[in-house]
Amino acid sequence: MSITLSAQILSIDKIDTTAYIKKAKWEGNISAGLEIDKQQQTLYDATNGLDISLQKMKELLILSCGERFTYNGPQDFLNSGYLHLRWRHSYKEQLHPESYVQYQWDSKRGLRHRFVTGENLRYNFWHLRMWEMTFATGLMYENETWNYDGVDSSKIPTVHPDVQTSVFKSNSYIKLEGKLSENAAIAIAFFWQAKFDDFFQPRTATNISLDVNISKHFSLGLKFASIYDFKPVVPIANFYYNLSNNLVYKF
Repeated sequence: MSITLSAQILSIDKIDTTAYIKKAKWEGNISAGLEIDKQQQTLYDATNGLDISLQKMKELLILSCGERFTYNGPQDFLNSGYLHLRWRHSYKEQLHPESYVQYQWDSKRGLRHRFVTGENLRYNFWHLRMWEMTFATGLMYENETWNYDGVDSSKIPTVHPDVQTSVFKSNSYIKLEGKLSENAAIAIAFFWQAKFDDFFQPRTATNISLDVNISKHFSLGLKFASIYDFKPVVPIANFYYNLSNNLVYKF
Protein backbone atom coordinates (compact mmCIF):
# COMPACT_ATOMS: atom_id res chain seq x y z
CA MET A 1 0.00 0.00 0.00
CA SER A 2 1.33 3.43 -0.83
CA ILE A 3 0.85 6.80 0.78
CA THR A 4 -2.43 8.40 -0.13
CA LEU A 5 -3.67 11.38 1.79
CA SER A 6 -7.27 10.87 0.87
CA ALA A 7 -7.45 7.22 1.78
CA GLN A 8 -6.92 5.57 3.71
CA ILE A 9 -7.61 2.77 5.77
CA LEU A 10 -10.07 0.68 3.82
CA SER A 11 -12.83 -1.07 5.74
CA ILE A 12 -13.05 -3.61 2.90
CA ASP A 13 -9.41 -4.60 3.45
CA LYS A 14 -9.86 -6.37 6.78
CA ILE A 15 -8.46 -9.77 7.69
CA ASP A 16 -10.83 -12.59 6.79
CA THR A 17 -10.32 -16.02 8.37
CA THR A 18 -13.46 -17.75 7.10
CA ALA A 19 -13.25 -20.50 4.48
CA TYR A 20 -12.65 -19.64 0.82
CA ILE A 21 -15.75 -19.71 -1.36
CA LYS A 22 -16.14 -20.22 -5.12
CA LYS A 23 -18.94 -17.70 -5.54
CA ALA A 24 -17.81 -14.13 -6.16
CA LYS A 25 -18.52 -11.72 -3.31
CA TRP A 26 -18.76 -7.95 -3.79
CA GLU A 27 -18.47 -5.38 -1.03
CA GLY A 28 -17.96 -1.63 -0.94
CA ASN A 29 -18.83 1.82 0.28
CA ILE A 30 -19.46 5.33 -1.01
CA SER A 31 -18.51 8.36 1.07
CA ALA A 32 -18.97 12.12 0.89
CA GLY A 33 -17.98 14.84 3.32
CA LEU A 34 -16.26 18.07 4.27
CA GLU A 35 -12.51 18.49 4.86
CA ILE A 36 -10.41 21.01 6.76
CA ASP A 37 -6.95 21.14 5.20
CA LYS A 38 -3.80 22.91 6.42
CA GLN A 39 -0.68 23.71 4.40
CA GLN A 40 0.10 27.41 3.93
CA GLN A 41 -3.43 28.36 4.98
CA THR A 42 -6.64 26.72 6.11
CA LEU A 43 -8.94 25.59 3.31
CA TYR A 44 -12.38 24.01 3.30
CA ASP A 45 -13.24 21.51 0.63
CA ALA A 46 -15.65 18.73 -0.35
CA THR A 47 -14.71 15.09 -0.79
CA ASN A 48 -16.16 11.94 -2.29
CA GLY A 49 -14.86 8.40 -2.55
CA LEU A 50 -15.64 4.87 -3.68
CA ASP A 51 -14.18 1.60 -2.38
CA ILE A 52 -15.07 -1.76 -3.97
CA SER A 53 -13.73 -5.24 -3.33
CA LEU A 54 -14.20 -8.54 -5.20
CA GLN A 55 -13.47 -11.82 -3.42
CA LYS A 56 -13.40 -15.13 -5.29
CA MET A 57 -11.58 -18.28 -4.20
CA LYS A 58 -8.08 -17.21 -3.11
CA GLU A 59 -8.12 -13.83 -4.81
CA LEU A 60 -9.07 -10.41 -3.44
CA LEU A 61 -9.18 -7.35 -5.70
CA ILE A 62 -9.68 -3.88 -4.23
CA LEU A 63 -10.41 -0.70 -6.17
CA SER A 64 -10.35 2.61 -4.32
CA CYS A 65 -10.76 6.08 -5.77
CA GLY A 66 -11.55 9.55 -4.52
CA GLU A 67 -11.44 13.22 -5.37
CA ARG A 68 -11.43 16.50 -3.44
CA PHE A 69 -12.56 19.87 -4.74
CA THR A 70 -11.33 23.09 -3.12
CA TYR A 71 -12.50 26.62 -3.90
CA ASN A 72 -9.78 29.01 -2.75
CA GLY A 73 -10.78 32.44 -3.98
CA PRO A 74 -12.42 33.61 -7.21
CA GLN A 75 -9.44 32.73 -9.43
CA ASP A 76 -8.24 29.56 -7.74
CA PHE A 77 -10.06 26.23 -7.98
CA LEU A 78 -7.95 23.31 -6.77
CA ASN A 79 -8.42 19.57 -6.81
CA SER A 80 -6.70 16.34 -5.80
CA GLY A 81 -7.50 12.69 -6.16
CA TYR A 82 -6.29 9.13 -6.55
CA LEU A 83 -6.97 5.74 -8.14
CA HIS A 84 -5.70 2.68 -6.29
CA LEU A 85 -5.92 -0.98 -7.35
CA ARG A 86 -4.67 -3.80 -5.13
CA TRP A 87 -4.51 -7.58 -5.54
CA ARG A 88 -4.02 -9.95 -2.61
CA HIS A 89 -3.42 -13.63 -3.45
CA SER A 90 -4.30 -16.26 -0.80
CA TYR A 91 -5.55 -13.30 1.21
CA LYS A 92 -6.94 -15.36 4.09
CA GLU A 93 -3.49 -16.75 4.89
CA GLN A 94 -1.49 -15.17 7.68
CA LEU A 95 1.42 -14.49 5.31
CA HIS A 96 0.66 -13.63 1.69
CA PRO A 97 1.71 -11.30 -1.17
CA GLU A 98 -0.06 -8.14 -2.26
CA SER A 99 0.49 -6.18 -5.48
CA TYR A 100 -0.70 -2.63 -6.14
CA VAL A 101 -0.73 0.18 -8.66
CA GLN A 102 -1.75 3.76 -7.94
CA TYR A 103 -2.13 7.12 -9.67
CA GLN A 104 -2.72 10.40 -7.81
CA TRP A 105 -2.52 14.17 -8.09
CA ASP A 106 -2.69 17.13 -5.70
CA SER A 107 -2.60 20.54 -7.35
CA LYS A 108 -2.49 22.63 -4.17
CA ARG A 109 0.73 20.93 -3.05
CA GLY A 110 2.20 21.11 -6.55
CA LEU A 111 1.98 17.37 -7.30
CA ARG A 112 1.05 17.17 -10.97
CA HIS A 113 1.05 13.40 -10.94
CA ARG A 114 2.35 10.43 -8.95
CA PHE A 115 2.48 6.89 -10.32
CA VAL A 116 3.35 4.04 -7.98
CA THR A 117 3.50 0.28 -8.41
CA GLY A 118 4.96 -2.35 -6.13
CA GLU A 119 4.85 -5.65 -4.32
CA ASN A 120 4.59 -6.34 -0.58
CA LEU A 121 4.75 -9.37 1.65
CA ARG A 122 1.92 -9.00 4.16
CA TYR A 123 1.53 -10.58 7.60
CA ASN A 124 -1.82 -10.56 9.48
CA PHE A 125 -2.94 -11.78 12.86
CA TRP A 126 -6.02 -11.55 15.08
CA HIS A 127 -6.28 -10.91 18.81
CA LEU A 128 -9.40 -12.23 20.54
CA ARG A 129 -11.35 -11.78 17.28
CA MET A 130 -11.74 -8.09 18.17
CA TRP A 131 -8.43 -6.56 17.11
CA GLU A 132 -6.27 -7.19 14.08
CA MET A 133 -2.77 -6.10 13.18
CA THR A 134 -1.16 -6.03 9.76
CA PHE A 135 2.48 -5.55 8.83
CA ALA A 136 3.76 -5.39 5.26
CA THR A 137 7.07 -4.61 3.60
CA GLY A 138 8.29 -4.67 0.03
CA LEU A 139 9.61 -2.85 -3.02
CA MET A 140 7.94 -0.04 -4.97
CA TYR A 141 8.65 2.08 -8.05
CA GLU A 142 7.64 5.74 -7.84
CA ASN A 143 7.41 8.33 -10.63
CA GLU A 144 6.44 11.92 -9.76
CA THR A 145 6.17 15.33 -11.42
CA TRP A 146 6.06 18.44 -9.21
CA ASN A 147 5.63 22.15 -9.90
CA TYR A 148 6.03 25.12 -7.53
CA ASP A 149 2.34 25.91 -6.91
CA GLY A 150 2.60 24.81 -3.26
CA VAL A 151 5.90 26.56 -2.53
CA ASP A 152 6.18 29.83 -0.60
CA SER A 153 6.96 32.67 -3.03
CA SER A 154 10.21 33.51 -1.22
CA LYS A 155 11.54 30.01 -1.98
CA ILE A 156 10.68 29.85 -5.67
CA PRO A 157 13.79 30.18 -7.89
CA THR A 158 13.81 32.54 -10.86
CA VAL A 159 13.75 29.63 -13.26
CA HIS A 160 11.55 26.85 -11.95
CA PRO A 161 10.59 24.16 -14.45
CA ASP A 162 8.66 21.11 -13.30
CA VAL A 163 10.75 18.57 -11.40
CA GLN A 164 10.47 14.88 -12.32
CA THR A 165 11.70 11.94 -10.25
CA SER A 166 11.81 8.20 -10.88
CA VAL A 167 13.10 5.97 -8.09
CA PHE A 168 12.82 2.55 -6.46
CA LYS A 169 12.00 2.64 -2.74
CA SER A 170 11.35 0.36 0.18
CA ASN A 171 7.72 0.43 1.27
CA SER A 172 6.54 -0.68 4.72
CA TYR A 173 3.42 -0.13 6.79
CA ILE A 174 1.80 -1.30 10.00
CA LYS A 175 -1.93 -1.14 10.71
CA LEU A 176 -3.93 -1.70 13.90
CA GLU A 177 -7.70 -1.99 13.71
CA GLY A 178 -10.43 -2.95 16.15
CA LYS A 179 -13.77 -2.25 17.79
CA LEU A 180 -14.17 0.35 20.50
CA SER A 181 -17.79 -0.71 21.02
CA GLU A 182 -20.54 -2.58 19.21
CA ASN A 183 -21.06 0.33 16.82
CA ALA A 184 -17.68 2.10 16.77
CA ALA A 185 -14.40 1.03 15.18
CA ILE A 186 -10.97 2.62 14.89
CA ALA A 187 -8.05 1.98 12.55
CA ILE A 188 -4.53 3.40 12.74
CA ALA A 189 -1.87 2.97 10.06
CA PHE A 190 1.70 4.20 9.71
CA PHE A 191 3.71 4.13 6.45
CA TRP A 192 7.44 4.40 5.78
CA GLN A 193 8.76 4.86 2.24
CA ALA A 194 12.46 5.53 1.66
CA LYS A 195 15.27 5.26 -0.86
CA PHE A 196 17.62 2.39 -0.18
CA ASP A 197 20.64 4.70 0.00
CA ASP A 198 18.85 7.16 2.30
CA PHE A 199 16.65 4.93 4.45
CA PHE A 200 16.43 7.26 7.47
CA GLN A 201 15.25 10.26 5.44
CA PRO A 202 11.88 8.80 4.39
CA ARG A 203 8.46 10.05 3.42
CA THR A 204 6.18 8.89 6.24
CA ALA A 205 2.43 9.01 6.66
CA THR A 206 -0.05 8.43 9.47
CA ASN A 207 -3.73 7.64 8.86
CA ILE A 208 -6.39 7.41 11.58
CA SER A 209 -9.99 6.47 10.88
CA LEU A 210 -12.92 6.41 13.32
CA ASP A 211 -16.28 5.04 12.12
CA VAL A 212 -19.58 5.01 14.02
CA ASN A 213 -22.53 3.04 12.64
CA ILE A 214 -25.83 4.92 12.62
CA SER A 215 -27.83 2.26 10.73
CA LYS A 216 -27.33 -0.98 8.83
CA HIS A 217 -25.97 0.77 5.74
CA PHE A 218 -24.85 4.20 6.97
CA SER A 219 -22.02 5.33 9.21
CA LEU A 220 -20.24 8.55 10.17
CA GLY A 221 -16.52 8.63 9.61
CA LEU A 222 -13.76 10.88 10.94
CA LYS A 223 -10.39 10.62 9.23
CA PHE A 224 -7.03 12.22 9.92
CA ALA A 225 -4.15 11.82 7.47
CA SER A 226 -0.70 13.36 7.54
CA ILE A 227 2.57 13.21 5.62
CA TYR A 228 6.04 14.13 6.82
CA ASP A 229 8.60 14.28 4.03
CA PHE A 230 12.19 14.66 5.21
CA LYS A 231 13.34 15.70 1.72
CA PRO A 232 10.50 17.13 -0.39
CA VAL A 233 11.08 17.14 -4.15
CA VAL A 234 10.31 20.90 -4.18
CA PRO A 235 10.65 23.13 -1.06
CA ILE A 236 7.12 22.78 0.30
CA ALA A 237 6.49 22.39 4.04
CA ASN A 238 7.77 19.06 5.38
CA PHE A 239 4.53 18.38 7.28
CA TYR A 240 1.09 18.25 5.70
CA TYR A 241 -2.24 17.02 7.05
CA ASN A 242 -5.94 16.91 6.39
CA LEU A 243 -8.96 16.19 8.55
CA SER A 244 -12.30 15.06 7.13
CA ASN A 245 -15.81 14.11 8.19
CA ASN A 246 -17.71 11.72 5.94
CA LEU A 247 -21.12 10.15 5.61
CA VAL A 248 -20.53 6.60 4.38
CA TYR A 249 -22.99 4.29 2.63
CA LYS A 250 -21.99 0.61 2.78
CA PHE A 251 -23.21 -1.97 0.32
